[in-house]
Amino acid sequence: MTILKGIYGAMCTPFQESGEGIDLKRYRSHIDDLLEAGVHGLVLCSGTGEYAYLTDDEKQTLITEGVKHINGRCPTIAQTTALSTNECINKARAAEDSGVTAIMVMPPFLEPPSERGVIYHYEAIAKAVRIPIVMYNVPQQAAPLSEDTYRKLLAIENLDYIKDSSGDFLNLQKFVKTGGKVFCGIDSFAPFALMSGCTGMIWGAVNFMPHECVKLFNLIEEKKYQEVMNLWKLMEPVCLWLGGNRHDVDYLTGIKAAANLSGREMGPPRKPLPNVAAPARHDLRIAMSKLPINHTTNNRLVWRDWQEEKDWLIQSSIKRN
Repeated sequence: MTILKGIYGAMCTPFQESGEGIDLKRYRSHIDDLLEAGVHGLVLCSGTGEYAYLTDDEKQTLITEGVKHINGRCPTIAQTTALSTNECINKARAAEDSGVTAIMVMPPFLEPPSERGVIYHYEAIAKAVRIPIVMYNVPQQAAPLSEDTYRKLLAIENLDYIKDSSGDFLNLQKFVKTGGKVFCGIDSFAPFALMSGCTGMIWGAVNFMPHECVKLFNLIEEKKYQEVMNLWKLMEPVCLWLGGNRHDVDYLTGIKAAANLSGREMGPPRKPLPNVAAPARHDLRIAMSKLPINHTTNNRLVWRDWQEEKDWLIQSSIKRN
């Protein structure tokens, strides 16, 4: 069985300019670009890929077309999170049938159950598929996975991995100490998480700085820690910006904006997510300017400013009516 390790790109979903349809040509091109940069694996239907705003058909298309185009060049993780256990099992089986290496599942959300319900949810899914499951701890959005709950879940076959996006480094360290294989999902923790024993990163920033992300991991594997910190000083500004900024730009739209600024055309975010306004793009461009490979310049991309965005929204609404 494939061991999941290294830098896994939580892929953006490229949309057409209307924000409606998926641009599969760009999607395939983006896969090639990330693989050429040396990423160790790809996450299809990631949260960074605007999972919450995709239809079920679109999610399955991303998985099916992604696996087909990757064609065994790297391991793949498909997110199959759903509200109910039965729906999640159906999505998990469909992803398995498509040929993914593993699936990633958040605990139940919106109306989260008790610990007993969370354990039931994961155990039922684990019994329904034969491939590994990456549990996804993101307490801001779903039932949190505590250290004790994680220990109980590790006793279930197929539940060997977890992605921790809690933003609590102490919690991350507890997961590592408890066992299993822990992926970190917080950009600003990257070098510290990897040096603390994480198996890798499931990382949205891979969409715009794949070479830097891979190099950081490789330098840590080679124990070249001074070079690690030298590189991290160049990567840290944009990672910190994505984690919180004065313009209140959310992570998903920030990643997509950064990918566009790096020359990787991802199209707009899907509504209700707004485009990144000009002042925020200016700050993001400055944060990215230190990157050794995927830096950006002022003339890299022409953006639609807010008034144009407002007009576009109005025109789109009129056309639909």
